[in-house]
Amino acid sequence: MNSRKYRIVLSLLCLVTMLTFVSAMLGQDAVQVAGKEYKLISENDRVRILDCKLAPGEKTAMHSHPALLAVILAPSVIRQDTPDGKSAEIGAGDKRGAVHFADATTHTSENIGKTPFHAILIEFKQPAPDPAKAAKISLPAPFKQVLDNAYVTTFQFATPAGSTTARHTHPDHITIALSNGSAELTNSDGKKQELTFKRDTAVFAGPGTHSAVNDGKTTVRLIDVELK
Repeated sequence: MNSRKYRIVLSLLCLVTMLTFVSAMLGQDAVQVAGKEYKLISENDRVRILDCKLAPGEKTAMHSHPALLAVILAPSVIRQDTPDGKSAEIGAGDKRGAVHFADATTHTSENIGKTPFHAILIEFKQPAPDPAKAAKISLPAPFKQVLDNAYVTTFQFATPAGSTTARHTHPDHITIALSNGSAELTNSDGKKQELTFKRDTAVFAGPGTHSAVNDGKTTVRLIDVELK
């Protein structure tokens, strides 16, 4: 091989190596490169559910997310830096239970606030469904719709001890508990099921139809994320 061809081949190899390195850096999975801050709760073919915690002053490694929904459990001010050098601050006006959608992104996250940050992240592993084929979601009071987009319809739910929720139907959904509590569900066949809610946890459940009674001693507070 003459020197000119050698230089060309060497240049191409260097370029491929550099592109592979950059791609790997920009596409790193949050759990793999920032496992201290991002913990896997559960995963299936539709979603991955993560628990994210950042102490004041803590900063993650650069990582990537697909489109996701964030449910804020403990708000703080977060600065996100992207590979192109841009920065954005989010969360200044958030309260516990706030819900945000974000498109796919690559960034670092740094808690520049004075309080610990805690959120549940629901990453969408599939494209948003065709609107004509998406689940039609409508839930009765006390469910209160707070967000609707191509992926999900999201509700706040608060029901006092002893209260009843009328029969309703869920598609695949994720329940994030904002409080401890319990409920007795009765399905279409009259079969009963006892549920216990643990504050600041997230649980995925499949489709179902039921009514519910808060059979605990406190108000149950939930964020309910219904997948389309």
